[in-house]
Amino acid sequence: MARSSGFLIDWDEGSKEGTVLTSARIICSKYTALTQWSGTDEYVPDAEIIAHLLDEDETTVPAILFRYDKHINIAVLKVNLDLCAKIPRFSSDINYGQEILVLGRDERLNMTIAHGCVNFMGPTTYERHHYLFTGCEPSIGGMVIDFDGHVLGMANFPGTAYIPSSIVLKCLDMWKKFQCIPRLHIGMKLSPIKFLDPIHVERIFRKCNIDSGLIVKEVSHGSIAEELGVRPGDVVDSVNGECVATTVELENLIMRICENHLDQGGAIGSCMDILVCFFMRCLTAIYFYIFYQSPYVYT
Repeated sequence: MARSSGFLIDWDEGSKEGTVLTSARIICSKYTALTQWSGTDEYVPDAEIIAHLLDEDETTVPAILFRYDKHINIAVLKVNLDLCAKIPRFSSDINYGQEILVLGRDERLNMTIAHGCVNFMGPTTYERHHYLFTGCEPSIGGMVIDFDGHVLGMANFPGTAYIPSSIVLKCLDMWKKFQCIPRLHIGMKLSPIKFLDPIHVERIFRKCNIDSGLIVKEVSHGSIAEELGVRPGDVVDSVNGECVATTVELENLIMRICENHLDQGGAIGSCMDILVCFFMRCLTAIYFYIFYQSPYVYT
């Protein structure tokens, strides 16, 4: 099992109960770095979790796992603490290349502060489309903040990954509304054109007349995407009429689609059609729409 930092996102003054956001890595007993699609990771939701309150008495108290999500890789804990707690403010205003600070704790529970900047690494390496990266020393579960102290996300595993605030806030909202985080399984790993080096961006534009979108890097075997003929090298231009330039934008859009589906009376576990505009096999310059029926599941 793992150590993890965490931070308060809510505190009830009457019950003295705090809500702590942290990484689901804290209850992960088996992690397989490059095979997320295989579902081989193992989690122990009934594991004993101890919270260090970091007060002058170095108090430790039991932490109760309230919710967790394997895909997003976040967990919410409930902790009793008789402390006056200040709740941090979230901000979804993130710019690529923006300077940031990553707060955490070392093995002796002393605060660590690392300086980095927002950057992107392909999900074919780290699997999850909703990750951004800090480029500095990792601190699982710690706050990623701007220079005004606003929370831009939560540092996570692996490497220097972090979950941006837009994803965190949407997860918390859907847990509150639906007691789950529904999402569509699209069966593809994607990488944005905009983060390629200028030479590759210029070549794609010259050959295909496009400079934005998501390149299909891998298609899951047996998926609906594969059945429809989607192959590596294709480019996703838009989903349900909305252009998507980054994988974080795509993840936010997918979560909104799921939320609307449930708001309109849709059922958990159902399938739904989404309209995906592909530029097929980029160098052949074929452009058409696919009605893409995605399995609708929840985690």
